[in-house]
Amino acid sequence: MEYIKIKDMKQDQKTSTVVLLTAIEEKETKGGSPYCRLTLCDGETQIQANLWNKTKADVKVPEKTLITVELYPKLYQEALSYEVFRYGPAPEDCAITDYIVKAPYDSQSMYDNILAVLRKEIPDHEQDLICMVEKLYEDHKEKLLYWSAAKSVHHNCYGGLLYHTFRMIRSGIALSRVYQIDKELLLAGIALHDIGKIYELETDNLGTAEYSIDGVLFGHAMLGIELINKEVGRAQMLGTPYDKEKVRLLKHMLCAHHGNLDWGAITVPVIPEAMMLHEIDMIDSRIYQFEQVMKELEPGSISDKIFSLGSRVYKPLEDDKDE
Repeated sequence: MEYIKIKDMKQDQKTSTVVLLTAIEEKETKGGSPYCRLTLCDGETQIQANLWNKTKADVKVPEKTLITVELYPKLYQEALSYEVFRYGPAPEDCAITDYIVKAPYDSQSMYDNILAVLRKEIPDHEQDLICMVEKLYEDHKEKLLYWSAAKSVHHNCYGGLLYHTFRMIRSGIALSRVYQIDKELLLAGIALHDIGKIYELETDNLGTAEYSIDGVLFGHAMLGIELINKEVGRAQMLGTPYDKEKVRLLKHMLCAHHGNLDWGAITVPVIPEAMMLHEIDMIDSRIYQFEQVMKELEPGSISDKIFSLGSRVYKPLEDDKDE
């Protein structure tokens, strides 16, 4: 049986559907009354909905399970909000895998494609850093296949980290055909710039991520550099050392990929490849946000201001030709 999607619900009308309850957060109104904020997902859209006058202990369904819910979408302070009126266990014939937000491509296919493209684009005699990418990917393959790229904002879904890297690799290849840069350094930097997120985030098998203690203490750039240092040490012990200058520049790529100290960069880019990595990263993360917002908009409509973008999003009319 197919259930109505969140995006198709009518405003100011109660609608019942099946969703994945990914999180329950207990809160308190200004007047001191308890309420819960439920994070709900229908496989395409993820929202937060308020369940009034309830504590977390009152909610008799567990997190990370499917539930039947009656939702009431309404405008509040010029933004769409949701209230929960009724809820309970979902029918037994509902499959939880149908309610997980996933990257649009199969994870194994993205993993294989990234490594194949790196080998294809870089000549055999220049693949020092590509060998490092392959080793680190092999060591962390199990997690890479489902890890989220973030807790929120962009690529925060099952397989999101690979999807983010998969698209950035293609942008890097395209730009390397326009500008005179070190292609191996750029592509290796793209492939590894977020590798530290495997330790910065804890991602469950639904693609939901939370920050780890090390993630809060150190951040993914430093954690990624630690992985590079360990691999350098391993190769040195085996008598197959990496080129020191290439490793030095690669670590700078990770240090600088946020571009600005105020945005969490350890240092700012001082080589063109590091600058290009930062810009490609920004493009892909922002395009992803545009894509997600536009999914919820009708043609010819405009969103509220999106905090992470600093702007509103407009979805153009599909066909506005004069008859």
